[in-house]
Amino acid sequence: MDKYKAGYEVTSFATESFDNSVNGSLRKGDIVDVYAKDPATEMLTLMAGNVYVSEVYDTAGKKITEDDEVATSFTVWVTPAEVESINTVVVCGGIQMYLKTE
Repeated sequence: MDKYKAGYEVTSFATESFDNSVNGSLRKGDIVDVYAKDPATEMLTLMAGNVYVSEVYDTAGKKITEDDEVATSFTVWVTPAEVESINTVVVCGGIQMYLKTE
């Protein structure tokens, strides 16, 4: 959480697929790395690292409170320097998030 000491912005986005990452099982308080296909190279690229998940929602936009619910939309904290990368992820789609365990 040290990376947010200088400030952060809050943004939200939905994910399209759960087959290559842990998107659906993420929960409030998780720390994730956010990947997406770079439009210039067509390669899966780390767009923002150690991102704090501040809230998770289902397909109806309802906050998830149970472990068996599937998260499809996420509110996250990003540093000002990460805003452009996250915006690129949202526009290009194909977002994959990987849970940090350490």
